[in-house]
Order: sequence, then structure tokens, then C-alpha cells
Amino acid sequence: MRTHPGRVAEVQLHSGAASVLIACPAEVVPAAGQYLLAVHGGSIQATPLFLADSWSQGFLAAPPYPGSWRPGTELVLYGPIGQGFHLPADVQRLALIALGETNTRLLPLASSSRSERYSMTLFSDAPLAELPPDLEAYPPLQDLQESLSWADFYAVEAPLDRLEALCEHFSNTPQGLPALRGQVLVQASMPCSTLGDCGVCAVKVRRSWKLTCKDGPVFDLQGILKGAGW
Repeated sequence: MRTHPGRVAEVQLHSGAASVLIACPAEVVPAAGQYLLAVHGGSIQATPLFLADSWSQGFLAAPPYPGSWRPGTELVLYGPIGQGFHLPADVQRLALIALGETNTRLLPLASSSRSERYSMTLFSDAPLAELPPDLEAYPPLQDLQESLSWADFYAVEAPLDRLEALCEHFSNTPQGLPALRGQVLVQASMPCSTLGDCGVCAVKVRRSWKLTCKDGPVFDLQGILKGAGW
């Protein structure tokens, strides 16, 4: 895996959560849903960094990040790694659904260039960062059920232990489970940093088990639903 130089350029605070601006070559910036592995100093622990927003000299990384990082911290970056979001060209109404403590990894899908192509709504109980003006937001997830029939595609961010809850949200959709189209960014601990097969980040997709660090982190929604037995 190729390595690239990086640097913490700035620490920002958004809705109570700290994010970092990462200065790096343009070709290193991950696409929405992909990630980089960042190592600093003599540490053997790699930190996954996901895209939260674009920046002319690199990118804004979604939280969390190590508390020891400060402006000027030099990094070694590996990647980009994994499958990101790939939205079909015919999408007209996009629902962004965040089931975890953050929704920032979905926000690159709500960029101004994309908002010209389709309508978007964000559903999340997490604190809302500064949102694009064209993005509607409904913080209470209990409002999600009545709006599922509106969207023709779903982009989801969900922790590994919330995938069952995700399936329950979709179980009573008017169009029925087989008609659902979407992708799921699975949040999982990745302690082996793709170098092993520790299985901590394993998720069942259809009839087989996949590793979030290598086969994801973005999976087809139908695969997640069928893996959970729906």
C-alpha cells in the first residue's frame, strides 16, 4: 500500500465535535465513504480518516481523531482505501440517514454540486454540523418511518451494532424491502488496519461475512438487509 505525507493543518469545532483539516496531495483525498489510515510519530496504531468536506489543500476529516494531534502534527497516510458511495445517475430524491453519534461522513453527498441534481433530506439524532442550504434536516429518527416512501435512494451511516435497528426502520416501508435502493457506510473498529483478518469489523452481507476494513466500508443496502435475515 502506497504511503503519502500529510499534516494536521487546523483543528475545528463543529457542533461540539472536533474535526481536523488534513493537508495532503489531491490524489490522496478519499471519496465519500472511503477512508485513509493515518499514522503519526512512532505510533503503531493507525487512525481511519473519513472525508467530511473538501478543502483546496486537502480535506476536512470527520471525527473522531486522536487527542494528541495538534496543528503541525506530521502524518503518514495510507490509501485511499475501500468502497465508497456510488449513487446511480437516476437518483432524484436522496435520504441521508445517520444512526450513530455523527452524521459528518454523509455530508460530502450533500455538496452543492450534488444538490443541483436531486432533493435531499437528512435524518439524524446526532448534533447537526453546518449544513448546505439546500439540505433539509429532521433530527428525530422517529420521523423517519413516514418519510421513507419519499426517497428513491438511501445513503446510510450506521455503527455495526445498529444494523439490526436499521433493518427494523425499513421493515414496514410502503414499497417493500425488495424495491429499496441504497448503500450503507458501516462504522466499525478496525484494529488490524486491513493488515490482518481479525474479524472485529465483520458484517454479514447476504449469505457471507465481509470485512468492513477491506470489503467495505460501504455496502449495498439490500445485502445488509438480507444478511440480517429480512
